[in-house]
Amino acid sequence: MTPETTAPGGRSIVHASIATTLTALALLAGQPRSAAQLFTAAEIPALADGISLRGPGEAVVRVWTSPAFEWHLAQEGDSVTLRATQSGRGATPYWQRLGTVKHEPGRALRIRVVPDDPATKSPPPLPCLLFLGPEGINLEDALDVVRGRVDSADPSPDRRREQIRTNKEGAEFHAPTTLEAWRDRSKHVREQMLVSLGLWPMPPKTPMSPKIYGKIERDGYTIEKVVLETMPGFTLSGNLYRPSKSEGKIPAILCPHGHWNDGRVNPEVQPRCSRWAKLGAVVFLYDMVGYNDSKPFTHAFLNDRLRRWGLSLATLQTWNSIRALDWITTLPDVDPERIGCTGESGGGTQTFLLTALDHRIKVAAPVVMVSDSFQGGCVCENAAGLRLGTDNVEFAALAAPRPMILVGASGDWTAKTMTNAFPAIRGVYSLFGAADRLDAAVFNFPHNYNQTSRNAVYAFMGRWLLGMEDSEGTREGAEAIEKPETLWTFGKDHPAPASRKTPAQLEKSLIDALSSELQALAPSRVDPARWQAAREYLKVSLAHRVGLENPPGDGITHRDVRRLVREEFTIVHGELTRRGKGDAVPVVRLIPTHPGGRLCVIADPRGRAGLLDATGEPSPLVRALLSRGVGVVGFDPLFAGETFDPLHPATSPPDTAHFDTYNPTLAQAQIQDLATVLAWSRSHPDAREVSLVGLGVAGHQALLARPLLEGIARTAVDLEGRVLADGVGSVPPALDLPGLFQFGGLPMAMALSAPHPLRIHRAGPSLARAWPEAAYMLADAPRAVQFRDDPPGAEVLARWLDEGQE
Repeated sequence: MTPETTAPGGRSIVHASIATTLTALALLAGQPRSAAQLFTAAEIPALADGISLRGPGEAVVRVWTSPAFEWHLAQEGDSVTLRATQSGRGATPYWQRLGTVKHEPGRALRIRVVPDDPATKSPPPLPCLLFLGPEGINLEDALDVVRGRVDSADPSPDRRREQIRTNKEGAEFHAPTTLEAWRDRSKHVREQMLVSLGLWPMPPKTPMSPKIYGKIERDGYTIEKVVLETMPGFTLSGNLYRPSKSEGKIPAILCPHGHWNDGRVNPEVQPRCSRWAKLGAVVFLYDMVGYNDSKPFTHAFLNDRLRRWGLSLATLQTWNSIRALDWITTLPDVDPERIGCTGESGGGTQTFLLTALDHRIKVAAPVVMVSDSFQGGCVCENAAGLRLGTDNVEFAALAAPRPMILVGASGDWTAKTMTNAFPAIRGVYSLFGAADRLDAAVFNFPHNYNQTSRNAVYAFMGRWLLGMEDSEGTREGAEAIEKPETLWTFGKDHPAPASRKTPAQLEKSLIDALSSELQALAPSRVDPARWQAAREYLKVSLAHRVGLENPPGDGITHRDVRRLVREEFTIVHGELTRRGKGDAVPVVRLIPTHPGGRLCVIADPRGRAGLLDATGEPSPLVRALLSRGVGVVGFDPLFAGETFDPLHPATSPPDTAHFDTYNPTLAQAQIQDLATVLAWSRSHPDAREVSLVGLGVAGHQALLARPLLEGIARTAVDLEGRVLADGVGSVPPALDLPGLFQFGGLPMAMALSAPHPLRIHRAGPSLARAWPEAAYMLADAPRAVQFRDDPPGAEVLARWLDEGQE
């Protein structure tokens, strides 16, 4: 088990370095062991799981540490503890020799860092570097590669370590300046919504077998019970309100409800349905998932496997709305060109999501939900990736130029509708010349959809949906409230279908269906035309799930940190920042004495330390590349190397509700760092060609990013035999990408990389190779993809990266 401590405020911090964990496991499994090992601060906590050193004997322990601390070592059997006390040294970090530890062959040496005060609840500080090995190794040479700043132990000033967005913040949306720019932006946002909601690809639209029964007559309208099978074995219940008398085809309104405890039968929900029916509309009031008639399912549908397949409760709820719209437009008395939608709170979220995604909604009224602050607190409103760089205000703007009214309340997060959300959305409507189709009102009540708010919606939708100009004539009168049992669809006379799926059964069927759809979209030599269309479709999904941008050269700021000249090469340290993003990526460039115009970026989960061998010297691959005149670039991705804060040793940003709805995951952040470094490398005037090597977990990241990266000559990865099968079980945080399997995972990422040269080492026997091999064959480049079962040899790999051949 990985050691776990709790930071102040109760935030759980898992001390884990994936690279070190894998290394430790490999060593314990009997793979080659080194007599010397150098660990960065990010790797040190995982040493509590144990490491193995070659042969019996003693190893010297040294740390490179902040001058604020003096370190102490103690050993008891196979357990070693390190402890820091306050130091009165000067301002410069230094190497401190702690003594020696004894080790025996075949026995794991477990190294833990413990707090000086056992009563403290905060994780203890860590040394920046830890070395175990023989005397006589020049650790200053290693420091020259691993560390940019040597005058301070501070981490790089990367705001992403602590600065996060919560569901109480918007994205500061403002309308673009041109309609063309908005159309481009709206296409991107709709695709992001569909992908993050698990609707890209869409589930198959199977027969809904609607059941309509239990009709009751009321004064001027009727109510019927409705059950739809929106997915095989998954039902949606609701009530259909109709005018008692109508002629021809009339408008229809969908009414999703908010998080009332009693859902659609709540006395504040029912009146709008009966009133609309009296005014001449067909109204469908339907359940949230897990409310009323679907209560046994519960209002929850999310776990790690579902998230990795891009599925969630938000998927089911949005899908139910789409299928409700499908059904209501088929009713003989409904005009499919006049469909409205209105709901409050969580039902307001459903309203603007459906309106944004489906243009069949012609008039919308999201109530007490569109805000530039609070974005929604329930899992049904939050899916991984849904609001990255966007918010509910922009989602609502996607309704333009269709008529929409926003209704807010002074007592909730929509209080500033008139000064914040409404003007921003009106900016979009103005681009269409349709500012008159947008309206807004804020009433002096707590969170609600009360009669005052309903009257505002009646007047607006009456005008735009029913053609009623007399707003007074739409006002609500006395509306009958039905008992819950009168509206429920399931009971003794009409029991719930025995075939209804449990959440576990639905999870399996959804993943099976998505797997089948991916198989149908996969490259096939039998149907190459289908693959040409499918690859662009799948690339959209991959792009939104990976989430990287290829910043232009002038979009990256480079700051020089340190330069050193050695006999064989020059070392140049720097720091990369994308404008306005808050990142600060430490980067090092090793320039050969006789450069040939080629660069190779090496991505390693250890960061720049991955450029070194166990003794702190350049690794065989680095030496082989430099000897051929190929420059080498290494970098520290977020929470590795110099981006890790040894004084506050967290391995992830602060947690928050629905974190990955609003923030990039660690995997996405590290993949972005890779893209940033590659873009910077390509911008060098003396770099005519840039290649990429990814090792271990970083190799997986490189493969996932490869279809989106620009200007990369050749890519080689060593997967070290790790394969992520279908989302079940533990996944390293650096690979735990929401929607990883939604686009087909690593096999599809490799297929989407065709025809660019790709060399994959140690993929493991369970990694499907058929898709990439077929894709490269269809791209008329079958030899451009290579699978090797052995580790990459330094000389052979360097030759391939340099010349494109072995």
